[in-house]
Amino acid sequence: MLQRPRRRDLRGQVVVITGASTGIGRATALECAVRGARVVLAARNTDTLNQVAQEIEALGGTGLTVPTDVSDRAQVQALMDAAVARFGRIDVLVNHAGDMFVDSVEHSEERRVRHLIETNVMGVLYGVQAAIPVMRRQGSGHIINTSSVEGRVGFPFSGIYAGTKAFVEVMTQSLRQELMHVEHSGITVSALLPAAVRTPLFDTAPNVTAGGNGAHLVWPVMEASQVARALVNAMERPRPVIYPLAPSRAFVLLYDTFPGLADQVLSALRVDRHVNVMSYPQRGTDLTRRPISPVIRNGRLHDT
Repeated sequence: MLQRPRRRDLRGQVVVITGASTGIGRATALECAVRGARVVLAARNTDTLNQVAQEIEALGGTGLTVPTDVSDRAQVQALMDAAVARFGRIDVLVNHAGDMFVDSVEHSEERRVRHLIETNVMGVLYGVQAAIPVMRRQGSGHIINTSSVEGRVGFPFSGIYAGTKAFVEVMTQSLRQELMHVEHSGITVSALLPAAVRTPLFDTAPNVTAGGNGAHLVWPVMEASQVARALVNAMERPRPVIYPLAPSRAFVLLYDTFPGLADQVLSALRVDRHVNVMSYPQRGTDLTRRPISPVIRNGRLHDT
């Protein structure tokens, strides 16, 4: 009989988060800080990273900023080295940095495809390969790779993005088997599979099909803070796959059981333009970057 994993106390733990400047990454960093973790913040934009570090300090936490482009292996290695130099260890790595664009598979430009592969695929792989030796020496650690529900099922006009997330999802399965069940390394491995989340990515993503920037959110939509809470809960009670929105599993089940019907249903969920009530135009406001007035209740962060 499988036992429920023992709850891990995050107080004093060292959590490295890539893509930590906005959206889910930022929300996760704040949630970790509230629960007592020491947070290493990585992203390309130094100014926004410093803003997040200031928010962490306002919550009484400790944050270290390390500007990092995850598509550069040397920079990812430098990130891990900086975390160890400052705190002596890495307890959790959240490989979250990623990008997307909106276009048909047929017309996706090579330069955009390669950019997504370098960021969403190689960036995750670099993080995994740099963190494992540190965690192996410790005899413990937790690697969490951000995939997506789109790593399991596809939607129109985001096929290249979905393909990169499918790589992350299946690679994470293999990594989990290798580290947890073959090697028994003491390293835990999880995949995060969020559905549509209101983040800056949906404001800035190139929408080649419609022209300009901005993708449409498709139902059901979550806030970054909801995903962060589920993610940090899984740091405390690890599990192989993290679905922040449990009903989104229905998309996967539908495709696995009735793929033809799933294609008809999922083709109505368009990220390129508004076509029905299930496609949400962006509000033009980055809700995740607004100043927060944090309230802590029962050891959890709540935005007001």
